[in-house]
Amino acid sequence: MKGFKAGVLISISLCIGTALPVWGDFSRGQEAYLLKDYAKAMQEYKNDDSPKAYYQIGYMYDHGEGVPQDGKEAAAWYLKAAEKGHVRAQYRLGLMYASGFGVDQDMKESVKWYRKAASQGFLPAKEALKKIEKNQSGKN
Repeated sequence: MKGFKAGVLISISLCIGTALPVWGDFSRGQEAYLLKDYAKAMQEYKNDDSPKAYYQIGYMYDHGEGVPQDGKEAAAWYLKAAEKGHVRAQYRLGLMYASGFGVDQDMKESVKWYRKAASQGFLPAKEALKKIEKNQSGKN
């Protein structure tokens, strides 16, 4: 009977374990990133379906870390993170739309993403909005 109970407990544990999301990939990715093992970092981030992992992938493409610098790819990953509320990704998209790096330059899109980040209290986004407002008021 003890063997049966142990077997049931092991089976239940395995079922529960497979139903839970994989945790720790982001942490392992960060560790690899800090050690400049960019290939491993990218692999770990891609195994982690979270906004912070999407942001890091975008950042790596944005800065050419372990991959060729690619603004379009960076913007695509930032967008995935930003749509899930990642404040730094929202800010980065604002920057990209303002400069036209990786996306078509579009100040309305830039302002949209800056506002989303600013609404979460992200100071650089608030400052970017102030600059845009100042530049627009100076043109009138």
